[in-house]
Amino acid sequence: MVIGKLVKSNAHIDYVCQVYHPGEVVQPPSPADYAFGNFVRIPLDSDGWLVGVIYDTILLNPEFGRLGPRLSSPAELAIFTPDYLNEKAVLVGVLVIGTIKETGEVDQSLPRLSARTESQVERMAEVQIRAFHLIKGNLSLTYLPRLLGYQPRLGLDLLRTLLRHLQQLIDEPQHQQVLDLLLDSLIWRHQVAPFGEGG
Repeated sequence: MVIGKLVKSNAHIDYVCQVYHPGEVVQPPSPADYAFGNFVRIPLDSDGWLVGVIYDTILLNPEFGRLGPRLSSPAELAIFTPDYLNEKAVLVGVLVIGTIKETGEVDQSLPRLSARTESQVERMAEVQIRAFHLIKGNLSLTYLPRLLGYQPRLGLDLLRTLLRHLQQLIDEPQHQQVLDLLLDSLIWRHQVAPFGEGG
């Protein structure tokens, strides 16, 4: 499911995706498709995709704060001014956590390559998420500390969301034990961390 296109980057691993409006694509994404913590992929020119997670949502409404009456309603604009641009937009922040090649080879380290503007952002299927996390049958989550370090404010909530998602997809008992331990540790840290802030 394609959810939108890249419009800018804030850093090498931090991208902004504009979500497609109804009418821009045949099947517009629903809010669940670009929800916080969803895994997405972005094509690379060379081979494969960048893999990322959605960590933020920004709503743009240029009409907010404009004073005065409107000469035309939104419905009238569609009739009398069909070329009028709807400048309202939903933007989502994507943090890149690794790459996956056409061959299926997974790399969860900091990617060397970057995506291009206008590249499409696609929500990953469950089988793709499993393939990214199960490398030769072993559970791999080497990107977790990088996410936590890059977004310390949202990091704990983001990691907790990701781990709960993975618990539903990866049901092998040995992997479930690791995910349970990590989730318990994060929940404990989330409850204790606020007491150490500002000290």
